[in-house]
Amino acid sequence: MEDDRYKLVMFGFGVKLRDLDEVKLRLSQIPTQRAKVEGLEQCYLIDLSNAKKFNINYDENGFFVEF
Repeated sequence: MEDDRYKLVMFGFGVKLRDLDEVKLRLSQIPTQRAKVEGLEQCYLIDLSNAKKFNINYDENGFFVEF
């Protein structure tokens, strides 16, 4: 869609999202245990308006974007 501003890639699977609220919602649905097994090398967010790439990390509260 043309409205999509971000591309979230988690464990090699990408999805385009409209805004950061959608990014946060999507991140909240993924169990952090997967990162412990697979690592975070294939987890990042791309801002499609300027091609900046941001790493994804996690803590006891879940996944988050490192801006």
